[in-house]
Amino acid sequence: EELDLTNPKTFRDLSKPMGAQSEHRAQAFREKYREYEEGGMEPAHYGTHYSCAAYVLYYLMRLEPFSRLALRLQGGRFDVADRLFHNLGSSWKSSSAENQQDVRELIPEFFYLSEFLLNKNGFDYGMTQTGNTIHDVTLPTWAKGSPERFIRLNRQALESEYVSKHLNLWIDLVFGYKQRGREAIAALNVFPHYSYEGNIDVDSLDDPILRESAIQSAQNFGQTPKCIERKPFAQRTVVQILRDKSIDFGALTYLSALTPPFCIVGAPQRVYIRPTMTDTCKVGTAGQSDPSVGDLCLVKGQLVGVGRTCALIIPQKKYYRFGGPNNGVSVHVGSTSARHRELNKMLTIHDSMHRAPISAAKASLNGLWLATGSVDSTVRVWRYDGHNADLRATLCGHEGGHITCIDISTVFGTIVTGCAHGNVLVWDLRTLTFMRKLRHPFKEEADKSPEAVASKPVVSVSINHKNGNIVTLVGAHLSIFDINAKLMATIGPSDGEYGIPNRPTCAISTDCPEWMEQGVAAITGHMTGDILLWGLWHDTNSWKLRHIMPDKAHSCAITALRVAGDRQDCLLVGDKSGRISACKTIQLEHLNQQELSVVADELRMGVKESNTHINKKSIASETHNWIGYMTGND
Repeated sequence: EELDLTNPKTFRDLSKPMGAQSEHRAQAFREKYREYEEGGMEPAHYGTHYSCAAYVLYYLMRLEPFSRLALRLQGGRFDVADRLFHNLGSSWKSSSAENQQDVRELIPEFFYLSEFLLNKNGFDYGMTQTGNTIHDVTLPTWAKGSPERFIRLNRQALESEYVSKHLNLWIDLVFGYKQRGREAIAALNVFPHYSYEGNIDVDSLDDPILRESAIQSAQNFGQTPKCIERKPFAQRTVVQILRDKSIDFGALTYLSALTPPFCIVGAPQRVYIRPTMTDTCKVGTAGQSDPSVGDLCLVKGQLVGVGRTCALIIPQKKYYRFGGPNNGVSVHVGSTSARHRELNKMLTIHDSMHRAPISAAKASLNGLWLATGSVDSTVRVWRYDGHNADLRATLCGHEGGHITCIDISTVFGTIVTGCAHGNVLVWDLRTLTFMRKLRHPFKEEADKSPEAVASKPVVSVSINHKNGNIVTLVGAHLSIFDINAKLMATIGPSDGEYGIPNRPTCAISTDCPEWMEQGVAAITGHMTGDILLWGLWHDTNSWKLRHIMPDKAHSCAITALRVAGDRQDCLLVGDKSGRISACKTIQLEHLNQQELSVVADELRMGVKESNTHINKKSIASETHNWIGYMTGND
């Protein structure tokens, strides 16, 4: 019923290929090798390979374009139903014990893509001999019927202590010294000779028939990867934070990379941030009707904030300014350098980019793309080379609602736009076409009342650059969708974590991967200056409040948020008054002995989250009892 990642029996033997996972089948493969050798043929344990195009199509047949490729491979129809990928348990038994022709390995999608397990396209795969219709893939009981849970736990297994200690043995088989020769023979790891690099030189084959045959053989029957190491791969360093009942601070460097966003390195069950720097926004505010902050970044450790009608071009240390009567943007110096010594200096101006004033703009993280939204409800996408802005597309679909917010991800090729009517649309950056509309249940209810629709504009949209999830703030409701627009969680004032007087005024997504369940997935800034950090209950599709920042650096509405730092442990905040701040996750080294003892006890007991659902009434006692140094009290 549950998956125990601390039990070695949960895992396959990574020191053996799939053909040697069960002893009775391993003996049959040894006999096969001996027969080939005695018959004067090129000896091999297997007549098939562990990875080939057909196996990839076997796993991905529910997703396009792999469905069409699978049909083409089978002559226009899917294979016999009993031979299709329909049950993970039976596929494991086939490849590890039962089928002499099946020694296939997993493909990368098993660790990040749940959609390939669902027949969302409604293909007819037929019926098995037992009378079962093939539809979605049958999952193990510990997945509880959820493909998302299966993928999430599978990835956690990949990052587990057992796999970290033994994965080098599997690498030796596939990429290392056990790929060929005596070591391969002893490890039961010899495949057909034509699958190995260098055994068949395609370029030297003059006969076109032989040449095509060799290419087809590699494509259809598999190809062994290039051997990259002639000696055993080193075991991954697995460190433990606890040593002799105390915390080993020397282990923190190794643990940093696998610590979720805003969690304390060495104590991921804890989320705690505090202000480390405050300043006043001085860039791009001239001529603004109010001093609100629109965007922020760190430049060489210095906090830089720009006005609400500005958008930063971070790689170039410049910013766009929009909203003027020229219906275009101007580019200004955002941070002084040897080339540009004058702050706020206008470098270029681009007129008439829209037919009406620009109401929102966003530059991609690499600075090469600019998306602008207008009060006439159009969105335009521009390619920016540092001097010229080249129009690539005009996107229409918001039906009269002026554009309020935009985000871009070049990683996933996605643009997300929100408008004053409460609609959130997703566009494809590569094809510059409409993809889908995000459907908010509370918004669809409000659509029945025109007055309610007008009061729920889209305040923020933000993309997770690790998994493509999209965080939206529509009115006072915080929601998160996966890359395919499935609603994962939503929360509003009626759910009790915040009220209308302290409603969210800004929201941003972190780059937390879904398998890091302890991590912070989204952050909201509120009317009173509060900063709330949110995680996800994946199994219940709900938000969980991980932390409320107790030491407030702001006392009015938050208007801008940005997550910074290589480890995503720094939060930049700007508010309506023009005040900006940088907040960082605390470090274990800064805790006193009493606090370290509490953390050590939590680690020994295996506590996953010790400050879940902290509310304002308990924040004072939480601060006093656990982080005493924050208030100067032990």
